[in-house]
Order: sequence, then C-alpha cells, then structure tokens
Amino acid sequence: MKRYFRNMTLFHKFALTIILLGLMPMLFLSMFISNKMIREYRKALEVQYEHAAYYVKSSVETMLDSYNTISKLPYNYNYGNEPVQEKFRVYDNLRQILSGENYEPQNLDAEREKEMDSFLKYTANAEGDLVAVHFVGEDSEGNPLDFHYSDYATYFKGQELFEQEIDYADIDKSSNKLMLLSRHHTNYFSGLNEEVFTVARNYFDIRSQVGDAVYVGTLFLDVRVRRLDQIFQSVRFSGAEEFYIVNDEGTCFYASPNVPHPADNTGSEDVRKENAIEDEIGRLEDMGHESLVLDTEANKYGLSAVIIMDTEIAFAGLRAQRNMMYVILGISTLALVISSVFFSKRLVNPIHDMMEKMEQVEKGNFDICLPVSSSDEIGILSARFNQMNEALKEYINKSYVAQIRQTEAELTALKSQIYPHFLYNTLEIIRMTALENQDLKVSEMIEALSVQIHYLIGTVQDLVPLEEEIQIIRKYVYLLNCRISGRIQLAVSADKLRGVMIPKLILQPIVENAYVHGIKPKKGYGSISIEMGIADNDMEIIVMDNGAGMDQEALKRTEELLKSDDPGIKNEYNWQSIGMKNIHDRLRYLYGEGYGVQVTSHQHVGTSVSVRMPVIRGEKYDENDHS
Repeated sequence: MKRYFRNMTLFHKFALTIILLGLMPMLFLSMFISNKMIREYRKALEVQYEHAAYYVKSSVETMLDSYNTISKLPYNYNYGNEPVQEKFRVYDNLRQILSGENYEPQNLDAEREKEMDSFLKYTANAEGDLVAVHFVGEDSEGNPLDFHYSDYATYFKGQELFEQEIDYADIDKSSNKLMLLSRHHTNYFSGLNEEVFTVARNYFDIRSQVGDAVYVGTLFLDVRVRRLDQIFQSVRFSGAEEFYIVNDEGTCFYASPNVPHPADNTGSEDVRKENAIEDEIGRLEDMGHESLVLDTEANKYGLSAVIIMDTEIAFAGLRAQRNMMYVILGISTLALVISSVFFSKRLVNPIHDMMEKMEQVEKGNFDICLPVSSSDEIGILSARFNQMNEALKEYINKSYVAQIRQTEAELTALKSQIYPHFLYNTLEIIRMTALENQDLKVSEMIEALSVQIHYLIGTVQDLVPLEEEIQIIRKYVYLLNCRISGRIQLAVSADKLRGVMIPKLILQPIVENAYVHGIKPKKGYGSISIEMGIADNDMEIIVMDNGAGMDQEALKRTEELLKSDDPGIKNEYNWQSIGMKNIHDRLRYLYGEGYGVQVTSHQHVGTSVSVRMPVIRGEKYDENDHS
C-alpha cells in the first residue's frame, strides 16, 4: 500500500488526502455530534417533563386542597334566619335544616328550601370556578332530598338526569374523604352546557358515636374544567405532549384538550376510559412512532400525573436540523471534491511545465522563461524560477569577477585592522617622547586618553566588567582634574560587586553630564559619588553630584525626554542630553520596560541619576571571593 501510494501522481495523492483527511473525519464527526445531540436533548427533555409532571401533580393537589376545605362547609355553616340561628348549634346547623327541626309543619318545605338555597348560594360564592353546587341527602324520616344551585342557570331539569351524569349509584356513601368524579357536562341545568368535574364529600350526623356515623347527605361541587386547563397551559412546551391525571384505580380523571378521545353516540368525549393511556401508546406504536412516557407518584388524593410524548413530534425540529446539516455536508463534500480536482490540476500542470524547463537548464540552456499568469504561490514560484535562472546565468558569467572582488574585500579587512594599532602606536610614541622630556603629567594624560580610546574602539561586545567601567570613569575624572587643578572629587562605593557585568559606557556619559551641567556652572568645584546596591536580583547604581541642579521645568523636560522616542532635546543649534536618553533606551531594549534611568534633582542642591538593571555576573565569578 505504501509503495502504491508513493508511485501515485501528485494529483491523485492530493485528491485522496482531501477525501481521507478532510471528508471522512468531517462525516464521522457530524454523525457523532448529531447522535449525541439527540441523546442529550432526550435527557434534557425527560428532566424538563419530569419537572412539569411534578408541578402538575402538586398544583392539582393544591387546587383540591382548596375544594377540600370548601367541601367541609356543611360542618361550619352558620347562616340563616335569626330565629333559626339562635336555636341551632353551630356545627349541627345544616342537619337541623334538613330534618326540619324548629320549623312549623305547614312551613317546613318552604323554610327548608329557603335555608338550603342560602347555603348552596353561600358555598357557590366561595370560589370563582364553581359552576354549580348540589346537596343530595335524606330527612330524619329517610325521605330523599335534593337541592341544586347555579349562578349561571335558573332552571334545574331533574334529579334523574343529574344522577345519571355523575354516576350517583356508584358513590360510596360511607366514605369520609373527598371524592373526585370525572369530567361531564352540566346538561341537568337549562341553558347551561359547560364541561366540569365534580368534587363530592359525604355529610354525617356529628351526634353519632365515633365509628357509627349516620349518613345525612352528600355535597357536590361542579368545577369548571378550565381550572385544570390553566394548570396545564403553564407547562405546555411543544404543544404535542399529552397530559393525564389518573387516579389510583388507573381511571383517567382528566386529559389535556389535545388528547384524541373516542366519542360516544351523543358526541361527548369519553374521558373516563380506564385504558386511555394504553390506547394512546398503542396508537403511537401502530403509527410506527416511539412514545416517551413519564409519570409521578400519587398525591394524597390518589392522583398522579402522566405525560406521553410522541418522539417523532418532540424531535421533529432537531431531526430537521440534522437533515439540514447532512444536506449542507453533502453539498460541501461535492464542492470540496470539485474544488480539489480543479486546484490539483492547476497545481500540477505548472509543476510539469517547470520540470520540463529544468531539464533544459540542466543541459545548459539558460534562455528560457516560464509564463507568470497569476499572483498566487504558483505564480510566485514561476517568477522565482525565472529570477533564479537569470541569477544563475549572471553568476556563471561573473564568477571570476566575484573571486577578484572577494580577494579585494579580504585585503581591505586586513588593512582596516592596521588603523587602531597605528593610533595606539602613535600615542605611545608621543607618551615616550614626553617621558624623555621629563613631562610626566603629559605622559600620564596621554596614557589616560589611550586607555579610553582603546576602551571605546576595542572589542565590539556590549557587556564589560563593572571594574573596567569604573576604571574608565577614574581616567576621565583624572583628565578633567589635570585641566582644572583637581577641583573634582570622585567617590565610588561598590562593595561585593566584583564580577558584575554591565553594558559598556553606561556610567561614563552620566559622570560627564554631572560635570558639564552640574559642577562646571558652579565654577568647577564639586564632588561626584557613585553608589551601588543589589536587591531582589536587581542592581541600582546612583550617580550623585552637588552641582547646580535643575529647576522643575528642566526636570520635567528630562522626564518627558526619557518617555519619548526623540534622541535628545533639540535646541536651535543641535541635540542635547543624547547620552542620557541613549543609556535609558539601551537598558529598556536589553532588559525590558521595568529598567532604565530615573533622574531626581533640586536646584542649587544637586542631581541624582539612578540606573536600574538586572544583576549579571561573569562566568568565572566566585561569590566566596571577597578579596
């Protein structure tokens, strides 16, 4: 395989590399990302709907808590006409109304109807979503009684129709808990056909012994279904999820409006179907769709929330994005293949032409030229090939001339080495002549000058031992004192700094400035001190003089100069303070912005120049040698 790949043309290698290293990883990566994205989205969706299911369960429980409180009103009812209220005990008020106690026989039915109507009306006003209130029970002689009230209707059609709608025959009259009846319509009221669910509670004679309560009647509260719809509207995400409220017997107490329920002959929805959830899952399976089912534990009323999601709908948007990504990937793949073929040919064809021209150059034909038809790398390569061909042709024609010029350059370099030696030898002759004439001072001055010249134009190295820089400063001050009769005093304090390296000529210009701008204006008398110290691997050298000093304006100009890009301070004749600026820039370029020169001065007191730089020691420095 390796041999086959090596024998392939550049065009085929380029195309195969694009496919293997470009398309295949991109395809696998896209498939991995899309599948992982669906898995993560499914997990997030499950968590989201689990929270929604628990919210529904707790909200339904909170809602039923309020109706549970309302359903206990028969035990707390204390309203009625004043004569009756005075005679009835508070917690036995409703039973006495039903039994007709303290009523005249001839007014019993009318008074009881009036009192029960007040009770039902009072109960109906306890909550805004109560459509109707019913009480069905018995009097003291066991005769059936029924009372009905609604703010939205004036005529009750009949007890038989009411009992049929709520399955009255199946109600457990011995239960002392809140009972939930499934959704139905209020067809038992004239002109009122609203969908409700009913909450019921049995009412017992509180005078009975514990465990042997006597049944008095049942209170029924018709609640609008929209009360449940409001709970589910706050947890609708995609609009395709189906919510169910199921009791502990598996019967569907409530289903969200988008659930497709089968209809009976009357056209009403059969929401009480026991296997509604199983039928919905089966319906999705018949369609070839996967269902996502989430449920919760039952609340204290025996109700649990169930959510069924059709994954085809839930993942529809995500799958559409994945399909769009595949389409874009396919288009990109096709475009990549076409462009790779195009650019491969455009890359290979000029190379073939260049190879043919190179064969002619190998045969000695330099009168050839490649066409330059573009400004890309191929065009540049063709132009460089033509330049190389011309340069090679010129090189061959001028090879002998080049050899002669090389010889001349070497000779010039040898002669340039004579000039410094000539200068040193000439100064030495002058010094020896002064000694012969017994002029020791001139001899010493010439020697000091010779040392400084040798230091300036000696080896081109930037770092020198600190001792050499101090020695040059001493020679410079010596020459000054020779002219002004020793009026300058120099003090150097450099304890334990033996072996430290500094940039060449980093201190001498500062000492020169101290004399020219500080001591000289004060008639040439003064002192210059150099102090050095090391802290945190940094070295600070302070050059102080007791000269004329600078005023605030001059000091400000100096500080601005150190921060600027100018080489010095320009006056009408020339540049000034070039040496100070040169030192500051050299230190910053060598070691960074944190190093350089800082000037402090007070007029008529003197000037202090601080040079800050890192500590650099020579290779042969011995920290234990303090001699």
